Amino acid sequence: MCRVMIAAEGNLMIANAVFVATLIFLSLGFGLMSQTHFLIPWRSLILHAYLQPIATYCALLFANILGLTIWIERKFFLRDTGRKLKHLDQEIHSGKSELSGEILSRFGGEEEEQ
Repeated sequence: MCRVMIAAEGNLMIANAVFVATLIFLSLGFGLMSQTHFLIPWRSLILHAYLQPIATYCALLFANILGLTIWIERKFFLRDTGRKLKHLDQEIHSGKSELSGEILSRFGGEEEEQ
């Protein structure tokens, strides 16, 4: 059960990080285009000569922005996760929760198998 929850939470975190990184990357790109409009007459020359270095730089910049957003999300949004999961696990196995019977009947056999 914990693995499923962690995998779903990880996928959601990655999706959010990709979305935020894309927004930041596009805003940087549009800001750069507004500042370099004087290069329009030489656009074809610049793209022909420097397309590969520009694409490589953009890919590395996006990867760095993505890494930064994942780090920020992990730092601020996953605070005290281990403590919360331990508390939830203790509550489920104590039998005092209304959901513990349903959860144990569904996922209770996983711990013995491992």
